[in-house]
Amino acid sequence: MKCPTCGTNLQIEDEKCPFCGNPNPFAVKHRQDMRRYHREFQKTRQEVEKKAQHFNSFTAKVTVIAVLFVMVILMVFVGNEGPFRIWSNQLERDVEKNGQQYGQTLRAYEEEGEWRAFYAFYEAKAIGYTDVMQEYRVLPFAISEYKGVLNELTRYRDRDTGGDASSSASRIANYLDNFYRAAGRTSYQGQYYDECYTPERQESYDRMAGDLEAALFTYCHLTKEELALLPDYSVAKKSALIEEGLLREASDGGERTK
Repeated sequence: MKCPTCGTNLQIEDEKCPFCGNPNPFAVKHRQDMRRYHREFQKTRQEVEKKAQHFNSFTAKVTVIAVLFVMVILMVFVGNEGPFRIWSNQLERDVEKNGQQYGQTLRAYEEEGEWRAFYAFYEAKAIGYTDVMQEYRVLPFAISEYKGVLNELTRYRDRDTGGDASSSASRIANYLDNFYRAAGRTSYQGQYYDECYTPERQESYDRMAGDLEAALFTYCHLTKEELALLPDYSVAKKSALIEEGLLREASDGGERTK
């Protein structure tokens, strides 16, 4: 299974992604299932023991042992990602059944540049947890980093919650670097991702890049030359340029405004 945020391979026991640190939804689901099956195990055992009192000693023992054996097998099945596989198969069937409708919705959002709506719909339908609509494996990750840049710019400019220029610039630089790596296919090489870089998808990446560069031009005062070279700069170089721009924006405006 892969992290829904950065695509890193995850184990069912990983509470957080070892690469990006975001919570692993599969681990949460796994723990919930384990607790539920444990409760059912205890409840079943109590019922069996109660009914066993009506049998003779030998029959009761055989019954209890047999039921406990079945429950142990079930617990082993749960420990081997049984619930996740059931859940994943259900999602797969749902997305396959409604694939045409879901695809039309996603394409409409993509054509209109409604990136937040695209991401929200993609996540709500859990499409990323299936092998359906493989052409959209990368676009949601790019949108996530795109949102991160714009959200951080907004947060910094908010006079009530804004942070210091250095930390904000560092976060923006990391979001940008991840976005450019996704859009430029640096992080997603191999035939597995070929469908994610068709001319239609590449146009979407380019449009998002244009939005981000317009925001950086407006709020960080980066020049056209700096923006053109930004994808090739290191994270440290991106961060330094953005921090300088944020400070310049604050200075030019007297104070940050909403």
